[in-house]
Amino acid sequence: MRSLRTCEDSEKAIVEAARRGDVNALAGLYERYYAMMVWVAYSVLLDRSLAEDAAQQAFATAFGKIHSLRQFDRFGSWLTTICRNTAQDMARVKRRDATLQKIAAQEQPVRPGSNGFDRAVKEAVDNLPAMYREVVVLHYYSDLSYKEIESVLGVSGDVVKGRLARARKQIQEHLEKEGFRREQ
Repeated sequence: MRSLRTCEDSEKAIVEAARRGDVNALAGLYERYYAMMVWVAYSVLLDRSLAEDAAQQAFATAFGKIHSLRQFDRFGSWLTTICRNTAQDMARVKRRDATLQKIAAQEQPVRPGSNGFDRAVKEAVDNLPAMYREVVVLHYYSDLSYKEIESVLGVSGDVVKGRLARARKQIQEHLEKEGFRREQ
């Protein structure tokens, strides 16, 4: 098993190669981060198609400005910031904030027999403040560990844990309002 330091050194070497214009290094960074960036954008836009567009646009922006990146080991958090800003710009420009929640709620039909629980959970997540929704989506939908979320968002582990705890509480409160009670 490779150590965390080896992974960081490897990433730094890939970013350095990408800065020199190595197409294979750029492709490697794209493959490594694409799915994660889609989830970051989705946490802002609540629309898979728009999230994919935002992720691709973020990569285009990042690759165009990669020469300005000073800390090679911070590529992931730098790219996340670009992606988040791109997604926020898309949401503002298209003036779809209110409509996006309605569309997102319709995208995933409720499974038969679920009594609306899946829809209630999705609605609760969609209604979280952006910073909480982002960590929930990255942790539960993208299956990232706390450590990976720290790296992607550029925040401490305590911040990640705190945001997830507050998000879980808000989700629980929403579910209780919808008539779903926690089993003791």
